[in-house]
Amino acid sequence: MTAITHVCNYTVRCPHYKDPEHEVTWKNHVEINKSCEIALNRITKWHGQHAIELIELNGLAIRKAEGVDTYFSVRSDRLKDDGHILVTFKILMDDCDDNTCLEDIVSYLAEDYEKRLAKLK
Repeated sequence: MTAITHVCNYTVRCPHYKDPEHEVTWKNHVEINKSCEIALNRITKWHGQHAIELIELNGLAIRKAEGVDTYFSVRSDRLKDDGHILVTFKILMDDCDDNTCLEDIVSYLAEDYEKRLAKLK
């Protein structure tokens, strides 16, 4: 039996403001933490929510929460020495950033995660 030895949580907040002097982009609002409490909270909350599968890209099945512009995903992968990593993804969209494309965000997150995963394997 293996154990979860690593936890990683991604949160992307699309800006809800416009600033004519600075570029407003989700790329400035990507947070990564390793909190087990946040991961368990997300999994527990999402498990009970009705959601639809919206997009699958690079091994991530992204679902949209019902009634809000929030998207989420959970993934796990095996590591060397019988370890496992549990990773959660949460994307908070906003209409103020007209150039935001969910597929771009998901691609970025998937690539970043794969790079981090490769360092652990």
